[in-house]
Amino acid sequence: MNVSMNAFVGSGVTIDDRGRLCLPDGLNPPRVHRFIELCMQESHAHPRAAMHALFGRIGVPARAVKLLNEILDEKGDIELGAVATRSTRLMASLHEFQQIPVRFRDFLVEDLALADAVCENLEEAVASARQAAAERMGCRPTWDAILEDVNGVGELARPWRERVAAA
Repeated sequence: MNVSMNAFVGSGVTIDDRGRLCLPDGLNPPRVHRFIELCMQESHAHPRAAMHALFGRIGVPARAVKLLNEILDEKGDIELGAVATRSTRLMASLHEFQQIPVRFRDFLVEDLALADAVCENLEEAVASARQAAAERMGCRPTWDAILEDVNGVGELARPWRERVAAA
């Protein structure tokens, strides 16, 4: 587990002692699920499916997405047993795993133009995106307040969706 988490060091992503994925700035798998669905304007059965869809679209290497699907449960939490049985493959894919926080940071900074470009890592980018989204949407700067506004989040991501559709 420690080896696989090395890919996320410095990004604000941790795993608690029960395998729950702890994301930066108050995000959690259900909030990420909702954010992804609103940005993509697509429905996904669970957090893992939403992350899979977004990661594939924003350039996370396919090998990392496939392996991530094998170690995350549907709720988006880490299955510790799955990590143990795939430790060799996780080690071999460490470079690809390191791309996940980088690409999600780039998604917030470059693709959505929500986070400030000076953000050096995912943790900073998530907090910056939350502040910017709240300012643009005119709501409290909390993820729950932002995610309540279906149309607001959809509109923030509209230029990105249009670029992806045109590509």
